[in-house]
Amino acid sequence: MSILDAYASAASMLFQPLPLLALFLGVIVAMIGGAIPGGSLPTLIILLGFAYHIDPVIGIAIVVGGAVTNTADSVPAILLGVPGGATGQATILDGYPMSRRGEASRALAVSYLSSLAGGLIGAVGFFFSIMAAREIIRLFGSPEFFMLAILGITMVAIVSSGAFLKGFVGASVALALTLIGFDNITGTLRFTFDIEYLWDGVPLIPVLVGLFALPEMFNLMLSGRSVSEQADAAIKRTDFQFKYLDAVKEVFQHRWLVFRTSIIGLVVGLMPGVGTVAAHWLAYTHAYQSEKGAKETFGTGDVRGVIAPDAANNAIDGGQIVPTLAVGIPGSSHQAILLAFLVLMGFVPGPEMLNANLNITLLFGIGIVLANVIATGLAFYFTPWLARISFIRPGVLVPCIIVVVTLSAFRANMSVLDLAIMALFGVIGVFMKIYGWPRPPVIIAIVLGEQINQYFWLSVNSFGWRMFERPQMLAILAICVIVVWLAVRVQRSTSATVAKSADRGAGSGAPPASGGAAS
Repeated sequence: MSILDAYASAASMLFQPLPLLALFLGVIVAMIGGAIPGGSLPTLIILLGFAYHIDPVIGIAIVVGGAVTNTADSVPAILLGVPGGATGQATILDGYPMSRRGEASRALAVSYLSSLAGGLIGAVGFFFSIMAAREIIRLFGSPEFFMLAILGITMVAIVSSGAFLKGFVGASVALALTLIGFDNITGTLRFTFDIEYLWDGVPLIPVLVGLFALPEMFNLMLSGRSVSEQADAAIKRTDFQFKYLDAVKEVFQHRWLVFRTSIIGLVVGLMPGVGTVAAHWLAYTHAYQSEKGAKETFGTGDVRGVIAPDAANNAIDGGQIVPTLAVGIPGSSHQAILLAFLVLMGFVPGPEMLNANLNITLLFGIGIVLANVIATGLAFYFTPWLARISFIRPGVLVPCIIVVVTLSAFRANMSVLDLAIMALFGVIGVFMKIYGWPRPPVIIAIVLGEQINQYFWLSVNSFGWRMFERPQMLAILAICVIVVWLAVRVQRSTSATVAKSADRGAGSGAPPASGGAAS
């Protein structure tokens, strides 16, 4: 399939009534999730669970729409000084002081438009990167895909919040879990203990719900972040009448800052495992160091401190989705969930996504563009309601979300054992979150386990030890060593930036933001 044919096919699939409606609903759920402090991952998992049994195009439209939570992350960050997710941390440092002096509408408006610009630049970068990846991937065989999968898990473990050993152990245990069930290669049952439920292996959606959604809800419940007095004060001091033309002029005035920080987000997204937090803080640091007078005004309510991280926020989506689709190496928890969705829908990351299913791959890129446009329009129109969602008490919000994600888990096999798996991994997830064990390597290992097994069998039987003599294999090893080295440097730079920025934020009255890679 040629590139032009694939573009035309992707556009024709998306621009139909049902897929467009699905994309719109996905964006709405994403906006609600982004406005809830810590709520974006559970809402994305809700979409995953209910998209499992429907048409793939509609399911992809829902999940792509659900990926634009970053646009709404700025609402609680600016109004409350509490990030909607890890990607809202740097926005607090200047967005919250602007809100405190009555400029919340200005901060939100430039945030939305910067996110839109970043999302569009990231989408353009996605299209070019996919074309380059399509040419490179033709040189790969089963040994290269086996090595990419193994090194991908290792890379994510290395840059996971500085907890390499914990990430590697978690991934190893998860790989062992993928041996449970029917082996398609040998035709035998492995480690099922005569339990029919385990013939198809450990179901993915209950594991996702338990590992990601329940710990976030547990953390939100304990934090008690939403306080009615704070909500009343924030709403009273905020004028939600946006001056659209002024916001456009202000973003256009800083257009080169938007472009540079969007490129930072795109490039960091192309580096598997680095994560959205690094892009967010690197963009803020770049603006702090390069913009005139920034060292005197950043942290006190400088609008450039809102524009820079939020432009990178949405640009990173276009970068992260490339390694996710091309080689099955997601760069964040959100991308790991997206990878799980692809596998559940029957799509295999790698050559198939860049050749036979190229139209499906490009559907993601077109969907990202459209979802960002819709999200920006909705954000301007419904900010007062999104603000009130940010202020809902956890005691009311958490039970509602837990009920929905539980239904999502139960839909996997319609079995009570689904709920048992969810509860078991919920306990494991809470333990991992409390003690700093990174969760993305675990879910990546579970998702890629079957492919690793298949590629390993093909490589050993076709090449034996000679597979390590292939130039492509050696090139992958060299590239991965370089990427891991760069990723570790980026993570260390990010941690130092977070510490310094938290000190500046504390001195200016803004709440300190917690840094580190998302777990």
